[in-house]
Amino acid sequence: MNHPAHAMDFIFQTRLGTYPLAAQCEMLAELGYQGLTVSWWSQELAELPRVKERWGLDVGAIYAIYRQGLESRLVRLFESVEGCGSIELALHSGESVTDADRRMLDRLLPICERRNIELVLYPHIRYGMQTTSEAVSLCKEFDHPRLGIVFNGYHWYATQEKALEQRLDALWPWLRQVNIAGCRLSPLGWGGAATIEPLDEGEMDNFVLLGALTRRGYQGRYALLGWESMGGDVYGNLRRSLTAFRSMEHRLLHYPHWAVMDQLPY
Repeated sequence: MNHPAHAMDFIFQTRLGTYPLAAQCEMLAELGYQGLTVSWWSQELAELPRVKERWGLDVGAIYAIYRQGLESRLVRLFESVEGCGSIELALHSGESVTDADRRMLDRLLPICERRNIELVLYPHIRYGMQTTSEAVSLCKEFDHPRLGIVFNGYHWYATQEKALEQRLDALWPWLRQVNIAGCRLSPLGWGGAATIEPLDEGEMDNFVLLGALTRRGYQGRYALLGWESMGGDVYGNLRRSLTAFRSMEHRLLHYPHWAVMDQLPY
């Protein structure tokens, strides 16, 4: 089975500038991607309703960050977004999940109900909500049908949360999307924690991660994470990551037992 492969638009934000949305979509469509995740600081959010018609791509999600002082901007985003029904939200109002985070969720979830939007929690290393465990706790606390979780293999690995099988089981009722990247623990990486690399590089065993998700019956989309520190040719990095992803899918289809380890080192 070929899962929908999306790209997070961070990979298009290089140290020389940001590729226009049209160029992003043309590259992704030519390479065979099915969609993209767009960061909320993009200047072209108003163009999202036309992405599917023009390039045949789905806008899987918008990625946003909550810090204190951004309340009004976030509310405007949730009230005005068109062309996308999912907003991934990283919580960063303190060193851990705070009451301000909870008040923000209280404010946003009724908008999600009214506008038929999903709010998907995005655990993020060095932010207040770093781990899948914290995201699961919030989902249990709010018990809201519009609240879910994105499992980001990079951030799970970078925080060294470990216990992959147990973490996937715990978040499974709320899983909405999976994000993956090549990565290795390194002080040279993002936040001094881990690098973000094309999917065919790094020490993180994404084949085992895909195997664990496949055994659980995951049929949703995968978004491939990139970052300006990857360097090099954006198009080339996108091609390498998609080739690696499809290769892993092919192996899992024909040899699923290859992804089952006697004892996971995670």
